[in-house]
Amino acid sequence: MNWNGWPLVGLAIVSLAAAESLHAAPPEGKGYELVYAEEFDGDQVNEKDWYFRVGARKSGTYINGLNRKENVYVRDGKLHVVARQEMIDGKLENTGGGIISLRDFGYGYYECLSRPFMAGRGVHSSFWQAGSRRPNNHIFEIDSYEVDSKSWMGCNNLYVHLGQKERRLPWVHRAHVPFAMNEQGWFLDAYEYTPEGVVFYDNGVVVARAEWPELTAQQAVWLTALNGCGGVEAEHLPGESVFEYFRFYARDYPGVNLLPNGSFEYNQDKISPRNPVSWEVSGDKSAVQVVRGDAARDDYKLRLGQKDWYSVQVAQPLYHLKNGNYMLTAKVRSSGGQRKAWIAVSGYGKRRLVAHIAPGREWTEVVIPEVEVTNHSVQVEIMVQGDGGEWLEIDDVCFMKPPVEGLSVVKQPFHLFGDAVWELASKEPVRFSGDRKFYFFDRFVGYGDAMTVRFTVEADEVANMTPLARIPKTGNAGWSVQLTSEGGVVFRIGSIENHTDVVAPNAYRAGTPVEITCVFDRGRAAVYADGRLLQSRTGIVQNTRDASAAGRLGTVGEAYEAVSEVIRETGLQQPESAKMKNFRGTLSKVAVYNKALIP
Repeated sequence: MNWNGWPLVGLAIVSLAAAESLHAAPPEGKGYELVYAEEFDGDQVNEKDWYFRVGARKSGTYINGLNRKENVYVRDGKLHVVARQEMIDGKLENTGGGIISLRDFGYGYYECLSRPFMAGRGVHSSFWQAGSRRPNNHIFEIDSYEVDSKSWMGCNNLYVHLGQKERRLPWVHRAHVPFAMNEQGWFLDAYEYTPEGVVFYDNGVVVARAEWPELTAQQAVWLTALNGCGGVEAEHLPGESVFEYFRFYARDYPGVNLLPNGSFEYNQDKISPRNPVSWEVSGDKSAVQVVRGDAARDDYKLRLGQKDWYSVQVAQPLYHLKNGNYMLTAKVRSSGGQRKAWIAVSGYGKRRLVAHIAPGREWTEVVIPEVEVTNHSVQVEIMVQGDGGEWLEIDDVCFMKPPVEGLSVVKQPFHLFGDAVWELASKEPVRFSGDRKFYFFDRFVGYGDAMTVRFTVEADEVANMTPLARIPKTGNAGWSVQLTSEGGVVFRIGSIENHTDVVAPNAYRAGTPVEITCVFDRGRAAVYADGRLLQSRTGIVQNTRDASAAGRLGTVGEAYEAVSEVIRETGLQQPESAKMKNFRGTLSKVAVYNKALIP
């Protein structure tokens, strides 16, 4: 089959009920096993595994949609989600819908074959993962693909929703990649969620990578088509997005914790300490508190106890595990005297296994060594009953495949915030081929009285190109880094309309990697190449205290802008776009700081 120029890497052609299509297996050699498959057989949605997305989705004037169960049906082995404009209770509504998994999914390889509606503007189709039907389980969002109809740019995103009261996390990863389908309009999309981050695949080819270590979570999968994004071309409605299947593959990670928030670091000070993220509390909730300080690992621990008699259970289910032998470990300490004080595993296909917690004021480890999972699931439970003043503290709860002899897994300290505000491509470079591919980064990245941007660039050619920028069209504040056709680097402070340029000649060559560092500090700016100062300037009246423009990396221009967590095609280009080529080459070790650094 001709795939419109896309390479058939690792793909096998199969015949499906509705159309010829491509099926991409997980990466070979990693031990993946099919654990869950929704093939949409029968004539109705499988409500044992899925529930309907319903309700309004509105965001300012750009998103104005209503999701309805009536817009979703199963026929001919496919899930159909219809987009309409219709009168409901006397009001014209843009309606769509979708389904959400009842049970959550963790580390693994996710794959979906779909045919997004693309005929007219206004419909936003997506295959993604976020949240849970269980409360207090909002950790991240992985968008395997989002696409606005008639906009041939797919979004591959990772957002982290954790944080602190006084400090927000920027967008971790927003990759926007040219979107391709086969002749029948089918699109094969997948992502691999691992302890190192997320790898995104379009039609069997890796298109983006999001690095984030130990972001352990189990969350729901969504298959949706939201109507009412931007200007709706109602003359093309009704239309529908169609999903052929969703499949999930799991593999073993010996020595790697599969239990989300087992070290109780996710709450920070942003989420109530009475509601540990990912855990379900029953009984005396007032006896539960996530406490900072004197933890067995990192900063936080869970403390169970209160002034009066109490009985409380803190539990967490895990689903869609690969069957086999696991173990549970935890660090504990206790006042002693409780009527009950134990940690247990249940719901894995055999009898409950319990480890009783002995008194002791020092941190000790409890272990349940052999948990033979036979039904792809398990529940971890902590149970305490005690009188006033009796307490139990627990930390570093791990459910994992036993470590392999000779293979050590080092637990790194958990941290939400690094020294840099935003980082990308620390392990593998990102390649740009001169097409429309780009990455957004947050408006508060490289923001304030001082900032630093550092990256390694290997350009394919010496040309006028802009590898990265966070610069508005007008105003007094912003910044960008440009390459020139003479081999120079331009560090621009201000807006497109009003700016000061610091020009460093002879800074790069085609085919040769060079580390570029640009520093701005209260009216002073400098450009370094491989640690050598090339150019500096003082007395700059512009600054970087502007948060109106999102950043761009790769292809820089104004054809698209960020609106909440979706993108809008503006049709506008920067005034200088005719002079600038789309960047061709690789970018790696990108780091942006909201402070001045000296290389």
